[in-house]
Amino acid sequence: MPWSNDAMGHVRVTEVDPTASDQLLAWNALLRDGFNAGREAAWWASGETTLARFENPRPGRHSVLLTASLDGRPAGAAGAEADPGEPAEVEISVLPQYRRRGVGRALSRAVRERLTGRAEAAQAETYSEAGVEFGRALGMQVGNTEQRLLLELPVDLQKLRAKHGRARGDRAPGDRARGVEVQSWVGACPEEVLEDWTRLSMQMEADVPMGDLTRPAPRTDLDSVRLDERRMEEQGWLLVRSIAQLDGVSVGYTQMFLSRHDPEIITQDDTLVDRAHRGHGVGRALKLANLENLSTALLEAVVPAGHESAALRSEPLAARARWIQTYTDLGNAPMLALNRAFGFRNADLLAILEGPVR
Repeated sequence: MPWSNDAMGHVRVTEVDPTASDQLLAWNALLRDGFNAGREAAWWASGETTLARFENPRPGRHSVLLTASLDGRPAGAAGAEADPGEPAEVEISVLPQYRRRGVGRALSRAVRERLTGRAEAAQAETYSEAGVEFGRALGMQVGNTEQRLLLELPVDLQKLRAKHGRARGDRAPGDRARGVEVQSWVGACPEEVLEDWTRLSMQMEADVPMGDLTRPAPRTDLDSVRLDERRMEEQGWLLVRSIAQLDGVSVGYTQMFLSRHDPEIITQDDTLVDRAHRGHGVGRALKLANLENLSTALLEAVVPAGHESAALRSEPLAARARWIQTYTDLGNAPMLALNRAFGFRNADLLAILEGPVR
C-alpha cells in the first residue's frame, strides 16, 4: 500500500512485505545499487542472506522496509531497524539518476513516521559528502568517521610470516607477547573458550571508538553469543575466528565474516587486545593467525547447493574471494598502522550521523 507522496505527487513510497520474497529481493537490490554506486569493492548482503534474515527476525526488533518510485520507475529504497531503548539504524538509498528530485526526502519522511514511538534517535551511514549534507538537512550531525580499508586476495602468507613472525609466538626477547598462543577455528565458539570470548566481546562493546554517537547498551552474554552464531549460520555466514592466550589467560580475539552465498568481499570484523597487553604484538599475532585460518576455510568451503551451477558448487570459495574489507576509527592510529602493515589500503570514508527521529 502507498505510504506517502511528495508535494509534486511524482514520488510514491510503498511498504515492502517482508514475507514476499520477490518484494524483499527487489528492495535489497535497490538499497544496494543506490548505496554502492561509484564505490570500489563495496560489500552488500546477498539476496539469500536477506531472505534468511527476515524469515527469522530478531525478537523485539521493529523493521521498516520501503521502496520509492518516481513517475512509475523504481528510484530508491529505505530500511530501518529499531531495538528497544536504542537509536534506530536507518538506510536511505537513491539511484544516481534520480537524486535531487525529492526521492530521498520522501523516503526519510516515511521512515520517520514509521519510527515515531519506536525510537527517540536514529543513526545513518554515508560514504559521500552529498550524503552528509543530506543528513544535516534532516537535522542529523556526524558523530563518528571511520576509514574503510581493502586488502586484495590472495594474500602472500609466506611473505607475511617473514614480515610479522609466526602467528603462534616466537617473539623477540623482551617482548611481552612472546609465548602468545593463538587458537583458531571456523564456526561456533568452542565451549572451552566461550566464557573468555564473551568477556572479550563485552570489552569490545565498551572500548570500540564511537565518537559522539550514542553507545548502545551492552548486550553480549553467553546466550546472545550462541544466538548470534545460530542466526549467522542460518544466513549463510562462515565465522573465521581466533583467540589469543598469554600464560593461560585469554587476552585478545579477532574474527572475519565470510558469506557462502557471495564470498567476493570478506569482512574483517572485531579485533581486540586487552588493555594491559596492547602494543606488544598480540594483535599482530591474531591477525596473522586468522589470515592463515581464512586461507584454510576458503579452500575447504564450497558454494552451497541450490545457489549456483553444479560445477560452481564443487569449487572452493577461494576461487571467488577477492577482497577483505575492514573499518578503523580515524583516531585509532595503532590499528590503522597495523592494518596497513598487513597490506590494507584506504578505500573510502564512512561517516555515521545521528539525530532525533522527530
